[in-house]
Amino acid sequence: MPGQTMGNGRWTRERRETEYYRLSRLRAERKLAAIERRRSVREAKKSIRVMKDEVAKQIAQIVEDRAFATRPTYQIPPNWKATHIERPQAFYKVVACKDDKFVSVYDGETEFALGKTYKTQRGTPSGWPPKAECFFAWNSPLGALNAAFPVGSKAGVLPRVLLKVEGRGNCYEEHEVFPGGSSRWTGSVALSSVKVCRIMTDAFREASADKVLLPDFTLPRRPPPLPP
Repeated sequence: MPGQTMGNGRWTRERRETEYYRLSRLRAERKLAAIERRRSVREAKKSIRVMKDEVAKQIAQIVEDRAFATRPTYQIPPNWKATHIERPQAFYKVVACKDDKFVSVYDGETEFALGKTYKTQRGTPSGWPPKAECFFAWNSPLGALNAAFPVGSKAGVLPRVLLKVEGRGNCYEEHEVFPGGSSRWTGSVALSSVKVCRIMTDAFREASADKVLLPDFTLPRRPPPLPP
């Protein structure tokens, strides 16, 4: 009869096919279950990661809001705005070469060394230092090279070098205010913390004496005619 073994103990063809299909179905169900289990694990990990990111963003936002709420707007000029840099951001700063050191052009004493991080020495309990105690820099090399220094800078006559720095934390941005109340960031920033990352290039500035000592001239296109 179909579905039964023969006298020699072997299965019939119908029984073998039925058993084959049953085992194939079981293997397929196990594979589907494994795929579903891995998918569930991935979804759970993704949900946990999203929740952690949201919590981290909320904590960072609370810290930033608290710091921004205590910003000393009464201590800075009206064209400067207090802000906070959460992640390190690249800026450019011109310094003077004094002996074998890089120093501030303004005071001639504050040193800057490659790879070191510097922070303001003074500040409010909320972490907002006076603007005069911050490190002034620019968001572009050209802006730093073209920036003017205050009259009477102690290292103003020394050779200069352009440094690439990273700034973060509380800082002040200089804005150009237009009629009507709108404003635009000039690129100048006063940072409370900087890290010297790279020495870019020389930053010599042309002085009035340069034209006297080395006047500009152009070669004539052809020599003048000889006298008869």
